[in-house]
Amino acid sequence: MFHVHAFNPSPLLRHCVESYLIVSAEQQIGFIENNFFPHVTQSLVFGLDGGETVYDCTHSEYSAPHFIVGPNDEVCRVKMYAGMKKMIINFIPGGFYKIFHQPANQFNNRSRDAVNYLGEEVNEIGRQLRETHLSNKIDIVDSWLIRHLAGQKKADRNIDEAIRLIERSRGNISLRELELATYTTKRTLERHFLEQVGLHPKTFSRLVRFNGVIRFIESNLNVKWRQLADLFGYYDQSHFIHEFKTLTGGLPQDYFLLKADFEKILQV
Repeated sequence: MFHVHAFNPSPLLRHCVESYLIVSAEQQIGFIENNFFPHVTQSLVFGLDGGETVYDCTHSEYSAPHFIVGPNDEVCRVKMYAGMKKMIINFIPGGFYKIFHQPANQFNNRSRDAVNYLGEEVNEIGRQLRETHLSNKIDIVDSWLIRHLAGQKKADRNIDEAIRLIERSRGNISLRELELATYTTKRTLERHFLEQVGLHPKTFSRLVRFNGVIRFIESNLNVKWRQLADLFGYYDQSHFIHEFKTLTGGLPQDYFLLKADFEKILQV
């Protein structure tokens, strides 16, 4: 259904950017509908097509030709039409803020027109990407992001440390523990987290734990749900199943039916 090329960013960007993807829809007519699970990834998407090929069902609107999206703390329903071709820049948590200094919580659960936030140069970069060969696209985006990164002041390192601690603990760490480890107050931590990551620390921890569960399910086909609940720090099996249903709309045993083809490509 989709064709994808994946690339690594420049070493100078790897503390901000996770990956570049160039994705195109292979169907000749119509659309494919996808439900995206909650995730912590923020992305900048450049249109390499004619536009109006991605439709946000939740907000009843087409995404702009070039748009910023995520993170999501709820399921988002999207239609992708024939002819869709996008270059997707996936940022690590806090990476988009480091480069562009735009508050990440502006983009939760929906897409926003990148031109409105990053200026008209987005259209120029999009034009260059459409007109150049595949290998040159990476050089164009690398150079553009490095230039923006060099012009920004350093982000709060306490948030980087908080993210590291949350990921290391698989989301099982209290806000008080984060306060003590980063020498910040609860109010400051929450404010900076919303600004740089786009989510409250508690929500971010919840989704880190959930995404860890997803990765475990994908790599272990014979999963025992009680064992999984214990492994990832849920109170019990019932709590785990309730949380899974809240975040996906379905039960754990139906995961492979629930997950969208496009999300399997993105691995968000």
